[in-house]
Amino acid sequence: MPKPLSNDLRKRIIEAHKQGKRVEDIVEVFSVGRSTIYKLLVLVKETGSYEPRENNNGRKSLITEVKLKEIEELIKKRPDMTLEEIKEEMGLPLCISALSRIITKKLNYRYKKNSPRQRKKS
Repeated sequence: MPKPLSNDLRKRIIEAHKQGKRVEDIVEVFSVGRSTIYKLLVLVKETGSYEPRENNNGRKSLITEVKLKEIEELIKKRPDMTLEEIKEEMGLPLCISALSRIITKKLNYRYKKNSPRQRKKS
């Protein structure tokens, strides 16, 4: 995939087009593809800006921010809950490993085992 155009280059291409230069001339001067110029012109027409669109690719999370806060509060109330118990109590539509990733990556909770010295004390 080619590298995106810099905002400076985008601005210069738009300015050249506004000055009445033909697309073929702009292609030669700035060394970009014809389709790139057309896509840039459509972007400016639709959004009014030459800034690149935000990249919204990828899979969307099944857990909303509200659910995430509810999970965190549940863990604070009952820190000894298992992932299976959290899933059942909240009625979450995901597997245990996905729930584990969400808890560790988004909520920054880590599973901590008791050290051997702590186990002997109790």
